[in-house]
Amino acid sequence: MPLVMKTLREAAAEVGIPEAELKAMVDLKKVRAILKRGQPLFAPDELAKIKRLRKTVPESAKPVVAAAPSVAPKPVTARPSVPKRPPPSRRIGPQQ
Repeated sequence: MPLVMKTLREAAAEVGIPEAELKAMVDLKKVRAILKRGQPLFAPDELAKIKRLRKTVPESAKPVVAAAPSVAPKPVTARPSVPKRPPPSRRIGPQQ
């Protein structure tokens, strides 16, 4: 029995990403797709792989939906920077 292939619109809705992003992933060869009449078709196993990889994205890379109000951090008191002196020039060889 042949696999039920999904169109770009169906695949984007199933995975939960914009169609343009999914198309870009195909163009960059990050995702396998079959082109039929110029339209990409996606296999169910490929969509499962995309879902699995998107779950493993670190929390720092995910967009923040709503940040909880928190206590404002204390301002860091910066010490005034002291310019460093260049080392004294030393001459090599006979001195004049």
